[in-house]
Amino acid sequence: MFYIIIDYTKSPVLGAFLFIKIMTNRTLILGEISDEIQKHKSDLMNVLKRYLPLIAVEYCSELIILYKLHLHIEVERKDRLGDYHPHLGKGNRISINHNLNQYDFLITFIHELAHHVTYKKSGNKHQPHGDEWKENFKICMRPVVRMKFFPPEIELHLIRHMRSPKYTHSGDIELMKSVMKYDKEKKYFILDNLEKGAHFKMSNRSKIVLSKGEKKTYIC
Repeated sequence: MFYIIIDYTKSPVLGAFLFIKIMTNRTLILGEISDEIQKHKSDLMNVLKRYLPLIAVEYCSELIILYKLHLHIEVERKDRLGDYHPHLGKGNRISINHNLNQYDFLITFIHELAHHVTYKKSGNKHQPHGDEWKENFKICMRPVVRMKFFPPEIELHLIRHMRSPKYTHSGDIELMKSVMKYDKEKKYFILDNLEKGAHFKMSNRSKIVLSKGEKKTYIC
């Protein structure tokens, strides 16, 4: 990978001339890197392009290298979208469910990255989703928003969410509904789509009747 810089330099002897420099291993945030790291980055990009918006693949690959993260793509877990373990395996382990859509995956990745950054700054002396994590989530997410990796509707709700991030973005109904529009397979229904008095059943639970005035915040 290379690019060419054309530098118009004036000299009293030679006058104006072109200076062409070949720059190899161009990066976004890492600076100049070795061929070995460039190969590692290319391998990461080849994997991540299946899970992330293409425009975000290179940036996220460099974040993984910069923070020395070990990213694991996991089978679906019903109780979480991703998690972070500072000591599991080789350390700095982030896992994300494989079946998230590209924008859900990206938000989850930044969420878990913020856990890593918080751990590096504060060790175990912080609440998992306390003030330290919230501030680092905002810091980690700002470049992603500025680089326009999200569609306008998701970006709008994400910016609102960043004012006071929840422990999971799935707890922000408006944000989650905008993200869910990009799911390829919809194996769920939203209570907003049900009529008052409709019956429905959650897995392994009794039947429930949707009554008047009930908050519609469940995704079943």
